Amino acid sequence: MTAPSKASFKLPILVKNESAHTIRIPAGQTVAELYAPLSVCSLASGLSSNTRTSSQSPKSVAEFDNIRTTTDSPLKFDLTDTPLSEEWRQRIMEKLNSMSDVFAMHDLDYGHTTAVKHHIRLSDATPFKQRPRPIHPSDYEAVRQHLKELCEANVIRESESPFASPIVVVKKKNGAIRLCVDYRKLNNQTIKDAYALPNIEEAFSALTGSKWFSVMDLKSGYYQVEVEESDKHKTAFVTPVGFWEFNRMPQGVTNAPSTFQRVMEKCMGSLNLKEVLVFLDDLIVFSSSLEEHEERLMRVLSKLREFGLKLSPDKCHFFRKSVKYLGHIVSEKGVETDPEKIAALTTWPKPRNIKELKSFLGFAGYYRRFIKDYSKIARPLNDLTAGCYPPRRSNRAGTKHSSIIDPRRPFADKWTANCDESFNTLIHKLTTAPVLGFADAKQPYILHTDASIHGLGAALYQEQDGHLRVIAFASRGLSNCEKRYPTHKLEFLALKWAVTDKFFDYLYGAKFTVVTDNNPLTYVLTSAKLDAAGHRWLAALATFDFRIQYRAGKSNQDADGLSRRPHVQDEMDNSAKDEDDRIDRFMSDITQNVTVSPEVVRAICQRHIVHSEFQPQSELPFLGFIECVAIDANAIPPDYSRTDILPGSCTLPQMSQRDWALEQKKDPSISRVVTLLMGGRRPPHRTQQKEDREVQLMLRLWDQLVMRDEVLYRKRLLNGVPSFQLVLPRTFRNEALDSLHDCMGHMGVDRTTDLVRARFYWPRMLTDINNKIHTCERCIRQKARAEHSAPLVNICTSRPLELVCMDYLSLESDEKGSKNILVITDHFTKYAVAVPTVDQKAKTVAKALWNNFFIHYGLPERLHSDQGRDFESTLIRELCNLLGIKKTRTTPYHPRGNPVERFNRTLLAMLGTLQEEDKLRWRDFVQPLVHAYNCTKNDTTGYSPYQLMFGRQPNLPIDIAFGLNKPTGRGETHSQYVKGLRDSLTESYKIAIEHSEKTASYNKQRFDNKVRESKLEVGDRVLVKNVGLRGKHKISNRWTNTVYKVIKQMDNLPVYVVAPFDDVGPERVLHRDLLLPCGFLSVAKEQPEPITQTQTRKSKRL
Repeated sequence: MTAPSKASFKLPILVKNESAHTIRIPAGQTVAELYAPLSVCSLASGLSSNTRTSSQSPKSVAEFDNIRTTTDSPLKFDLTDTPLSEEWRQRIMEKLNSMSDVFAMHDLDYGHTTAVKHHIRLSDATPFKQRPRPIHPSDYEAVRQHLKELCEANVIRESESPFASPIVVVKKKNGAIRLCVDYRKLNNQTIKDAYALPNIEEAFSALTGSKWFSVMDLKSGYYQVEVEESDKHKTAFVTPVGFWEFNRMPQGVTNAPSTFQRVMEKCMGSLNLKEVLVFLDDLIVFSSSLEEHEERLMRVLSKLREFGLKLSPDKCHFFRKSVKYLGHIVSEKGVETDPEKIAALTTWPKPRNIKELKSFLGFAGYYRRFIKDYSKIARPLNDLTAGCYPPRRSNRAGTKHSSIIDPRRPFADKWTANCDESFNTLIHKLTTAPVLGFADAKQPYILHTDASIHGLGAALYQEQDGHLRVIAFASRGLSNCEKRYPTHKLEFLALKWAVTDKFFDYLYGAKFTVVTDNNPLTYVLTSAKLDAAGHRWLAALATFDFRIQYRAGKSNQDADGLSRRPHVQDEMDNSAKDEDDRIDRFMSDITQNVTVSPEVVRAICQRHIVHSEFQPQSELPFLGFIECVAIDANAIPPDYSRTDILPGSCTLPQMSQRDWALEQKKDPSISRVVTLLMGGRRPPHRTQQKEDREVQLMLRLWDQLVMRDEVLYRKRLLNGVPSFQLVLPRTFRNEALDSLHDCMGHMGVDRTTDLVRARFYWPRMLTDINNKIHTCERCIRQKARAEHSAPLVNICTSRPLELVCMDYLSLESDEKGSKNILVITDHFTKYAVAVPTVDQKAKTVAKALWNNFFIHYGLPERLHSDQGRDFESTLIRELCNLLGIKKTRTTPYHPRGNPVERFNRTLLAMLGTLQEEDKLRWRDFVQPLVHAYNCTKNDTTGYSPYQLMFGRQPNLPIDIAFGLNKPTGRGETHSQYVKGLRDSLTESYKIAIEHSEKTASYNKQRFDNKVRESKLEVGDRVLVKNVGLRGKHKISNRWTNTVYKVIKQMDNLPVYVVAPFDDVGPERVLHRDLLLPCGFLSVAKEQPEPITQTQTRKSKRL
């Protein structure tokens, strides 16, 4: 169909209903789309009579290729906007058609290169398997067709990989779909490629002196790069209609941009930065003359042909005087803003509140490098945003949020005439932005610098054609330390930063003049007296060739204005306008966790009339929200699983019932028991005696063994409630113990046994658990033995929140400056909450109590603490009076009077088992470890704190990974659930009280007895107590890393002479209390020394 050439026209559309029912087409419905043809060719000469008609679109690669091979029509390119003569246009057309194999002929015509292959190197090679995410039934056919096309194009192939990532279906505006693979889990295990993308601003300097430009874009560039054969199985993705893996590089894998940039730079070779610029799949060929441009373009096309890469013809623009490239307009004059991107500013309505103002500032800020005095112009608008802080963002600078402003509150009289002038001036400046010139390495530079209490500013100029041309603007804020610098030191810092950091690539090896409004700075290279930092800066500047020239401040307004901008975190406009880029941006967000400024995205959308409410493109955000607020574990959809709640859970395999059945068959003992169990008759005693020892032990539990879905379980009763323990094959036992001990805070024997028993069974399980814990190197080196002292007085409670205790735990500072933990425990349930804090002020305590305990769990009857100033302050006392809470306290210098102290030792023991490098960021592990403690059974109550507080058992990662605790499916009304929960909690409280009374009585008797230490023999291996620790070293190792041996005992006294086991080091005479037997511990393994406060500070500085 050919459209008339006039602007306004109508085309007849034939609409036919071939169905048996009525179809209504609403007014305004799009029934057809009109596109400009890429090329026009005749199909009649090359197609037989039985070929599909022209109204039918080819659906396969073979059909597309058939059209291509049977057509002799030349390719046609749009050269209407080029100033070429008709002769030159015909000449260029012939040249381009001679390279027709470099251009894609259809949507599935991908190039293919093997010059560089994409590798996926994993830090953890353990395969993972994620379940397919459900898609709407109406999308099945579209997904199936899309997969078929990719398979025919050899982009994907069927897979048998142990890896499996899910897909996300993204709808385009035209109703078509885009399949995106959620590679987040694969990306987390991938070693990142250090190959860097080019700096665009630096690359633009290569365009100096150019007058002709051609821009090109590759056709689905990633699909043209081969994946290394040994890595293809790692890209496997699962769909409801098949299991596939990529032959070509997929979108969303973390190192894809680096690989593609490596491909393009290798392809262009020495042409890069000399004749062509390459940024991923965008290319721009540049030259100073027409003939030179023709030669360069053909060389670039020849390189692409040599590497097997293909371009998208409709995205190629040849022989232009001005082109769009990477969001900029590039021409002979230089680089300037893209008018399409700033056109929205001309009709931008006046902001009515902070939310709309931040949208405007976020959009306009992207182009501030083109605007001189940007921060000075925008200062009144920036002042209006003061006090409005983003949600959930910590204020690391220490500023107190004295008044939080609602971002949707109207400005009213706060919007002054100055704000109006600033807003209008900024729009005018942005829509008439100056052109940044290309840097000419042969000409000298002029650098303007300035500094103020607001920040540093710099402007780089160069004289070209008798005019001073702007090359670049730059500015940055000051750190808390830098804000205390005197004026002359700030000016020196601005000079050092601009020369050695921001404009290093321009100024290194070139001559330039520094212009400053600070007269003392002119003496910095000669006679100035400098401190240590000044001498370091001077040494860094020594390799540059420059002179310093003084100019009064009123004549140095460019750098002065840049230095006085209120520096907040940059909000770059990274959103794309066209449909393909929008989809690519969304896929990048969900697969690589890229954060895009909401203000920028909102501004772009609003100014392009894309008014739509938030519509999630997948179920991921909602499922994550459901999981964090769900009261019952059954509320979480079964097709969604998370394995990142506790550290270390990623080491567990995701196993189905079928997988477990196969693994049990591989275990000789379990398979033998299953065979006997399936026979239906219990073997006689004599027959059992002939079996393997493990088989004998399992046969003793004959009445408790059951088969469920071909998997062997042991059925047991726990407080009258039946539970099923998976009979675990031998090959998975160490893995289970690692997960439930090492990854659950290195709990003791009883707690670890309770975790294992709740899930698994195998013969001699208790022996394995004891051996695991008593030979755990991290537990031995860190955990201190219990001390015994004065008689014990017990505190009795009978219900939750009757008594809540709190105390501060002080540790060495982590890398974020935290050095305190406010620990809050409920005395009856033993439920604990830990809140890391920077200080121990009363205001901090009150805020932590309210935000982390009271509003989540309710108000306690009594609040118990020691006599610290932070707990006994007027603020805490008034808070308790206001809420009706009775405040109690311990006696002075009696830590055992506060029950929190026992949990403090448990928490310190768990934190102490962290690796040395993890101890520098212990704050990140506090909440997962406290959750692990709350999930394990407490010896005093006989229940886990979590169960007594909420009336149910928590779901752990291993439960989901091993397919345990499946929903029963029985339906209950709300009233039935509440009644059952009430009855269950009443019985649990009764049992917990009985356990607590028995345990308290037993503990008192045991605590009052004296403990006698065992003797050591000559030759015993021992560890020496780390007596050098003083102050805040509570999570450091309690025992040194060196293994010693006993040489002799001193005169039958509890004093021993010990020496290093490898005889390297002096002998030491030590008391028995300072020695720990460790006969099982290896002496060959070297360990780093325990963390000290000095080492912590050094790490922090680095």
